[in-house]
Amino acid sequence: MSEYVEASSALVRVIRDGRHLDEALGSSKPLVQQICYGALRHFFFYDRAIDLLIDKPLPEKHLDVRLLILTGLYSIDHLKRPAHASVNHVVGAAPKIRKGWAKGLINAVLRRYQREKEHLIPRIQESTEAVTNHPGWLAAIIQQDWSSHPEVLTNNNQHAPMTLRVNLSRTTRTAYLELLANNSIMAQEGAFTDSAIILKEPTHAMSLPGFSEGLVSIQDEAPQLAPTLMNLEPGMRVLDACAAPGGKTCHILESTPDISLTAVDRDQKRTSLISDNLSRLQLSGKVVTESLETFTPAESFDRILLDVPCSATGIIRRHPDIKLLRAPEDIDKLCTVQRVLIHKAFELLRPGGELLYSTCSILRQENDQVIAAFLEQQENASLISLEHALLDQPDSLLVGTEFGLQFLPTRDDHDGFYYAALRKAPA
Repeated sequence: MSEYVEASSALVRVIRDGRHLDEALGSSKPLVQQICYGALRHFFFYDRAIDLLIDKPLPEKHLDVRLLILTGLYSIDHLKRPAHASVNHVVGAAPKIRKGWAKGLINAVLRRYQREKEHLIPRIQESTEAVTNHPGWLAAIIQQDWSSHPEVLTNNNQHAPMTLRVNLSRTTRTAYLELLANNSIMAQEGAFTDSAIILKEPTHAMSLPGFSEGLVSIQDEAPQLAPTLMNLEPGMRVLDACAAPGGKTCHILESTPDISLTAVDRDQKRTSLISDNLSRLQLSGKVVTESLETFTPAESFDRILLDVPCSATGIIRRHPDIKLLRAPEDIDKLCTVQRVLIHKAFELLRPGGELLYSTCSILRQENDQVIAAFLEQQENASLISLEHALLDQPDSLLVGTEFGLQFLPTRDDHDGFYYAALRKAPA
């Protein structure tokens, strides 16, 4: 099957059916994945280009043809192959999706784009959405929240690096970097944690030396900060709420193994991933499949990590379909869930205990505003100040907010991520 047949079919499942791209792609070939991810990163630019290149809009029933054209436009600009080869492949895909009548249209549009691209770009860029490659409503919120960091929108459209978390209970970062070098895998240290390594080029997990033995895991650097912000001590009872797939669960146990840890998540398939990760890393913890709202443990907890469901606007680089799947009303719904969960988690905290709230969002509505509302309602809660040596440094995208720490997505390093810490008043 043509890579463009597969790519356009996957994009139809995302845009028409609301499926996540990872799910829509399944086990597609790397080239199909590259085309789909790239087409979604640049979706609004090429969508606008199609509007200018086609005299008569295509009916909705021909969304597959429009997306076939869009994959062709992306390929002309970004694939390492001659542009004419991409054009021929896309045109040849039309009969395979039972739209043979569209061959001439697709050929004409793609070749016109090649000829007129220089003159088309200024017209395409008359659209704010085409310039930012974000839906207008989302770009407006991000620009309002982070007016001093206009690069965030650009960074959202970059390729995310592959970042590793070294299991410091088993080896050192220096030793693992040497192991990578001995296997001809180029990498560098992360800047914000002692455990992070950023690969120069992504590679299959099973190609990483010691992966099966638990020497290393795949995790962005920003969430790797969690254990160091939790003030963990041996013997503590710790809850990882909304824990799946278990990356932070395992990191907590790697950093402080002599604790009693419970990981809770409502999704059976996802809690099985927690168990798998614990097994690979040879760690021990209790895994519970249950909604946090109904979770009733026998004892309260000394520390709680609450990584709440969110808009995921900090990881758009990794999941560009977010720009098309999210709607403005989703943010309000998520904030309602976040406020319920933080109150429930705080109930499970012992007097004098600490709760670390986190999201992979960069929207203040889901972060500082949730914490502000909670503190107004909970008289026995106080804010813990969070610090980091690189906080608010020039060119650093780790920013101090009124209530916490905000990682903003970078071009080559960490994703967007938020932390705030709370303490429950002693009895």
